[in-house]
Amino acid sequence: MLQKVENILKAQLYKRQELDFHIWVFSSVDNCNFNYNSKYLFLYVRDTLPEIKPVFVINDKKKRQQLSEQYGEGFFIDGLCSEGMKLILSAGVWFTSAGLPVYEWKGNPDRIVVNLWHGIPLKKIVLMEEKQSFFRRFYFKHVFSSKYTYILTTSTHLVPVMSKSFAVPEECIKIWGQPRNDVLWETPAKREVLQTMKIEEGASLILYAPTYREYGDTELFPFPDYDKKEMESFLQKKNCHICIRMHLKEQGGTEKYAGTHIHFMNEDVIEDIALWLNCFDVLITDYSSIYLDYLLLNKPIIFLPYDQKEYLRKRGMNFPYGKVTPGPKPESQKEFLNCVGKALAGQDGYDSEREKCNSYFNQLKEPCSNKICDYILHDIKNK
Repeated sequence: MLQKVENILKAQLYKRQELDFHIWVFSSVDNCNFNYNSKYLFLYVRDTLPEIKPVFVINDKKKRQQLSEQYGEGFFIDGLCSEGMKLILSAGVWFTSAGLPVYEWKGNPDRIVVNLWHGIPLKKIVLMEEKQSFFRRFYFKHVFSSKYTYILTTSTHLVPVMSKSFAVPEECIKIWGQPRNDVLWETPAKREVLQTMKIEEGASLILYAPTYREYGDTELFPFPDYDKKEMESFLQKKNCHICIRMHLKEQGGTEKYAGTHIHFMNEDVIEDIALWLNCFDVLITDYSSIYLDYLLLNKPIIFLPYDQKEYLRKRGMNFPYGKVTPGPKPESQKEFLNCVGKALAGQDGYDSEREKCNSYFNQLKEPCSNKICDYILHDIKNK
């Protein structure tokens, strides 16, 4: 918190910078992460809009050096130093997926600030989360929400939810899509996934992405009849591998589940799963909104909400869980393996439910980065 207060105070020294709408600043979580929608829109701008100078705020020196080596010098800046802060405050356009590149108490009203966000709000987010303190609500509303020109989402059905979550008028919410999903329409790099995971070619791949539980460890296979040997045998016969991706906050205590056909694909193996999401034949999850992106692929999904009552009571959701989760919810290993077999054979029986859910949450079913940029460039011309 002290760092944030210092950031606000330092910004006051340079707040009268003249805006340059040819400079577009991008940022993400804690201004130290190159991820989420900001990453993908940044790369699109870098590659397709030569008239724009895109820069990404990475305050971590080591991370900034690594990214500069990978993507080129001059694109990644330190937002805490004087030079970096001046550049950020002179930029006419800001894009973020979480927070802001510089924290200001009063921003420049002429700047275009776009919150790309980082997912569909299946669960309650930001100001609608339970047990928020008055201070946090006040801080978020006045330091962040009041600065946003636009907040992006994927469907008209989500506009009221996003409006309440960020305490902004509904006209600020734009159905412009999520740039990270543009990669879903690219040719799947399945061979690269298989090589990375050291899996033989021709195998089927299942991604298992459970969400984080603040109240305890995730039970990955929550079945009374759980039998690791039986599961491994089944997967071997089906020439299928389950790749488990734990939440960043929950990485330990999972060794007992690993096997010849059950692997862990955490961030130390693959930093950004969005790049390879279209390589998987089936998705398993519980409450993670990753399945709402996966719906765009029209592939089978299996849900394991073994602690549904406890999780939903503590976390809260914006939609009835049972009505927006188009897939089986097995409660035993026997039932689970049967569901996996049907899913791999394309016979899970949930095609119409998936289509209905996809249409509800994903109004845009094509790449969107180009259109987002067109909207912003049009705004700039009209200033």
